[in-house]
Amino acid sequence: MGSTCVHEEWWGRSKRTSKKSYQQLDNRSILLPLPTLPPALDLEPSGFQLPPSYEETVDVEKADLLPHHPSQTWTHDNCHHHVSTHSLLLPSTPEQHLGKPGFAQTFVPIRPRHCVRIVRFLRYAVFTVYRRLFTLVFVLNGIGVYILLRQRKVELDALATLASTNFMAAILVRQDLLVNLLFRAAWLVPWYVPLRMRRMVARVYCYGGIHSGAAVAGSLWWIGFTVLMSLELRRYTVPVLGLTYVVSLLLGVVLLLTVPSLRAKFHDTFEMTHRFLGWTVIALFWAQFLLLTRHTSHRHSFASLLIRNPTFWNLSVITALLIYPWLRLRRWTFTAHPLSSHALRLSFPNKIHKFSCLSISSSPLREWHPFATFPSANPTEPGASMVISDAGDWTHNLIRDTHMRDTVQRAISSPYIDAKENVDNGLKMHFYTKSHPKAGVLSLSCVFGRVLILTTGSGIGPSLSSLLDRPRGQFARLVWSVRDPLATYGPDIVELVRKADPDACIIDTTAMGRPNLLEVAWRLYVEERAEAVFVLSNEKVVKWVVGGLERRGVSAFGPIWDS
Repeated sequence: MGSTCVHEEWWGRSKRTSKKSYQQLDNRSILLPLPTLPPALDLEPSGFQLPPSYEETVDVEKADLLPHHPSQTWTHDNCHHHVSTHSLLLPSTPEQHLGKPGFAQTFVPIRPRHCVRIVRFLRYAVFTVYRRLFTLVFVLNGIGVYILLRQRKVELDALATLASTNFMAAILVRQDLLVNLLFRAAWLVPWYVPLRMRRMVARVYCYGGIHSGAAVAGSLWWIGFTVLMSLELRRYTVPVLGLTYVVSLLLGVVLLLTVPSLRAKFHDTFEMTHRFLGWTVIALFWAQFLLLTRHTSHRHSFASLLIRNPTFWNLSVITALLIYPWLRLRRWTFTAHPLSSHALRLSFPNKIHKFSCLSISSSPLREWHPFATFPSANPTEPGASMVISDAGDWTHNLIRDTHMRDTVQRAISSPYIDAKENVDNGLKMHFYTKSHPKAGVLSLSCVFGRVLILTTGSGIGPSLSSLLDRPRGQFARLVWSVRDPLATYGPDIVELVRKADPDACIIDTTAMGRPNLLEVAWRLYVEERAEAVFVLSNEKVVKWVVGGLERRGVSAFGPIWDS
């Protein structure tokens, strides 16, 4: 009598054919013959072995026999949340599964044809949407170059106009109002629209390519402006020339620090220079423009030259865009709830739009920190909350100071019952907020009818935002890889996860080890028949999982760090 393997649908017996390109996995059940022995036969248990078909698995890509190890069993003892049998743990890298007990054999998907893999690599790794938008900006600027080259003489005013126009586009596309307009327009796309179209719409979060492309193009136009002015030094005054060279130098410093490797290594310096040097460039641009206009206003009035010059209006719009967010600066009251030495929950009573990402700061001129918000567990309570984890100097100091305050207040109020209850209600804190909270990439999950959301650690905050406010009728499956969820984030957050997705897959990395998130995402994508996968984690994990899924033909989305 045969017995069917309970995990047959995950790591089924592979089947090879004579043609390598037609290698496929056989998803049929594996019948395992159980040995039967006469009752009177003396059997040495250590000498008995199961048939080879149960102990070996064929890798259809490499045609190798790989040893199979017992899979880790999910129970309520090592998982703080009920998960289905498909919540199997995988090794972090393909090399780690050999000889390591406690892990199931890595699932090997069908490899696409070589030409298809090349096309997908070029499309998703080289010519990403971000880079395509960056290139589009340069193509449009190339049209301007072509028009200028057809003229007999290139005027400085034309170069200044092109530079200021690009700077205006770079600043405009990062405005919270415009970003929210783009995202909310994407949310309106119905599910009956073809999936290909919805995939394109969901890439709206790559708008940073326009910002970077326009900023670089504007800097190049200004360098061309500087070179042309340098060819005729005698025609201009020293202040005009000096301001022109200083602006070129500052733009060079800003562009240098935007190189990904330098930006990652000197992130705080990048933030400071991007903000203060950017403001300085616009201020000096104004001064240089006014002095140059005054210097050339011999036949016409100064005011008339300003009004007729497009650069004047471009700089006016840029100045308004830079000032407006600071007019919206507010100081909100937050209630801090320490979750653990690694995480903190901040709640606030202010009304906020769903899927919003709120930026807060204790020093507005120095740094801002965005966090995704999610609604309160009690529908009658106003406001929302956000989860902050120890992921940097600012968050580390905030969590440490909150724990110290909480410990001191509990020690002082321990003899008094009423005071102790007040401490349990949280600690009051104040932070600055500005402008309009903008939507994040996970909000675009509402564009798809069936989605898989994979996150790690404090990424559960944005995930809860998308899950708790998801459209009616949408199917969403959550995968949360986290270190000891109950101890790190507390029972309240885990209860919200249960409310958001009763069948969520919570992987406790403390008890189970770190999984191969790419394989987890791929398996659940296939099993749940999802239309798209959204990944939220650190930069390395996001690029690894999203890139791996896209090269397998999956619609995968995740935040980008290039703009």
